Amino acid sequence: MEFGEVVVNQSREVVKFLNILPDVLERQKEKLNEFLEVIKSGKAIHVFGVGRSGAVALCFAIRLKHFEKTFKHKVWWVGDEVREKIEENDVLIVFSGSGETAEVLVVAERAKAANAKIVAITSFENSSLAGLADLIILIPGGLEKGRGWRYLEAQFTPKAFYGGGEFELLSYVFQEILIGAIGEYMSIPKEIVIKEHERDSAEL
Repeated sequence: MEFGEVVVNQSREVVKFLNILPDVLERQKEKLNEFLEVIKSGKAIHVFGVGRSGAVALCFAIRLKHFEKTFKHKVWWVGDEVREKIEENDVLIVFSGSGETAEVLVVAERAKAANAKIVAITSFENSSLAGLADLIILIPGGLEKGRGWRYLEAQFTPKAFYGGGEFELLSYVFQEILIGAIGEYMSIPKEIVIKEHERDSAEL
């Protein structure tokens, strides 16, 4: 079999895997309603994650920042050198499949101490991160660190991705869905996002 054929077969597996997402979100519609209310009411929004989950979280922060004028409060990436500290009535949105990543827990604990709202996007509702969170949105596929990184029975793929990746893939699609849903629900014109892109490019 040629490499190109392997790529095509892999793409079919991935697309098939993504079909679980609507059912996952259907079961959490009330949590999603609460999510919008939390970020609308926050004084500022801070987003964080580490590793591949962090890459997804950063994408969400960049996209959400384009809605700053609509929400009328700032969006910050916790990993930036220049940022505002997390304060009372702020919102921290954290992506972590395991919910046990040390750096994530440190940031969440600081947010908790500051009386900020914490939204955890994770695979495990009994994780340390979930225990700190005010709102938990469950996205399957994360690896459970406390059990030697083994895959749980909850994994949905017939064969595991190389080194994991299910949580990150679903989370990336989820954050794209969130951005689209926020824009549609709040009637935010797409031109606003285009102008923000243009502004970012002009600053370069």
